Amino acid sequence: MKRIILLFTTALILFGCEDYLTRDPLDTITDTPAFWNNENNIRTVAVGLYDQYFEGWRSGWSRTDWYAETNVADWTDDNAQRVATYFTKVTPSTDGTNWSFTNLRRVNILIDRVGKTTALSEEAKNHWQGVGRLFRALEYYKLVSRFGDVPWYDAPLESNDPDGLYQPRQPRAQVMDKVAEDLDFAAKNIRISDGVKGLTVTRDVALAYTSRVMLFEGTWQKYNENNSEAARRYLTIAKDAAATLMQSNRYSLAPDYKSLTTSISLAGNPEMILYREYETSVLTHSLMSFQNTEAEGSSPSRSLIESYLSTNGLPITQPENSLFRGDDWFFDEIADRDPRLHAIIDTDGLRLEGVHTIYAASGYFTNRFVNESLIDDPGGKSSTNITDAPVMKLNEVLMNYIEAAAELADLGAYTLVQSDFDNSINRIRDRPSTSMPHLTLAGNQLMVGGVTLNDPSRDADVSPILWEIRRERRTELVYEGIRFNDLRRWGKLEYADMAINSKLNLGAWIDKERYVTWYNETYAPSTPLTLSSLDPIKLDRAGNAGYLKPISDASLLRVHAAKDYLYPIPLDQIALYKTKGVTLAQNPGWETVSN
Repeated sequence: MKRIILLFTTALILFGCEDYLTRDPLDTITDTPAFWNNENNIRTVAVGLYDQYFEGWRSGWSRTDWYAETNVADWTDDNAQRVATYFTKVTPSTDGTNWSFTNLRRVNILIDRVGKTTALSEEAKNHWQGVGRLFRALEYYKLVSRFGDVPWYDAPLESNDPDGLYQPRQPRAQVMDKVAEDLDFAAKNIRISDGVKGLTVTRDVALAYTSRVMLFEGTWQKYNENNSEAARRYLTIAKDAAATLMQSNRYSLAPDYKSLTTSISLAGNPEMILYREYETSVLTHSLMSFQNTEAEGSSPSRSLIESYLSTNGLPITQPENSLFRGDDWFFDEIADRDPRLHAIIDTDGLRLEGVHTIYAASGYFTNRFVNESLIDDPGGKSSTNITDAPVMKLNEVLMNYIEAAAELADLGAYTLVQSDFDNSINRIRDRPSTSMPHLTLAGNQLMVGGVTLNDPSRDADVSPILWEIRRERRTELVYEGIRFNDLRRWGKLEYADMAINSKLNLGAWIDKERYVTWYNETYAPSTPLTLSSLDPIKLDRAGNAGYLKPISDASLLRVHAAKDYLYPIPLDQIALYKTKGVTLAQNPGWETVSN
């Protein structure tokens, strides 16, 4: 592993990195034909781009989009918050959340220079160009998902080429068609094996990301652009890429769900398609510390907790579900529930303000990233966490497959069969630590244990099949920085609107008098807990029993608008383009929203 990190450090010196250096994107001393004739040099350049696309849990005290405390992590319905994370309110003067083409130029340099070398075999050239084109596809996926229409650059332009640099935005479907071409080339030409398994880009990495990117764009086109033709095209690519990877049988699900996000080492984990290694004094992070040492101002919402099924496979509010005991006592609420719920929250009890120093805004304390064996060790404290980060896993590919298949079926372009579920969701549910009942396809419905699934909470705009697929995706991939983009591509940002989705601003039910009695009997503190100790806890109704309500002032709730599906183009870029005689159109709804 140290070899990989040292290689990355070398890449920073040779190739430049916006986060670490102020040098040009490519060192002019090394950018010679001789440099690109050496495959090891090319590998070094490629590894230097890894942290741009496979960032894992970042490093040091940097916040990751996994779990909470970033826009992407918190602009969802998964967390209740003491202080709401708002959608962007005004058009920024600069950046606009990464309206930048610096990384794209680096990638295009890699593609261009490899293409010109005469010293490599065709296989080697195609491999490294495939790696470069995968990076370009991921960069454009990031840009298009944020801004929609964007300029297309497939060559490393120079600053003395204003006609090439300042191009108008191209329609996103045209750009994404080119992204699909890049992904196709990458999936056909990148080596099946190259370097350390799980730590380097391989064909399987390209296939997995193809399933993610094309699923995003296919559903975006369906729900936001009403373009069924484009939706079918992209969803078919997503489904086929996932199927190819699944049929390779090179990966299997790890037995323990929680180990995916708490392992000191993911080397040899059969589920890992790509992961990032961390090691003491070499590369460390702080995600575990955030969950282990800080009060959780963002913690699981009522909406998230209720999405977990009972162990009989039924929604908790479905009338046929006799297992669910109600939610007026924490231990009853979590009894006989999908084991994945127990893997993401502290099951010892609610963590309440006024009782616990490290409390949770909703009462539910999430610990999905906490390795209990490291809590008192240096590797679990401060910014020195050493647990490895899963970057791309088989479980996501399985979920990408079944969703793409179901969406194609909804568009009349595919017929779902039972094996689609057996090879995806049912396979995930067979994970030993999960062990949930199988789904059975019955026409346009799903059944479990002979009972038709009919969730009273289902969004009427979503079919029963897609509703259950989306539920499984939410609970299997929770807190992995995926939910925000899911809501956007489905046209469902309303779920993240606290005024519309009241369960987003609710936590656990608490009967304060019952809790005080239980706490004193269970822990026998030297100073007994009193009812007044729970005064900081605000409820959704008068009295001493009700749901925790983190935000009491309605004016402080997060609300959404149609413009929030895309980020605004920064004002300085619009002005700069104007000086070059090019109109850089602003995204809808942002034209008059500025400081």
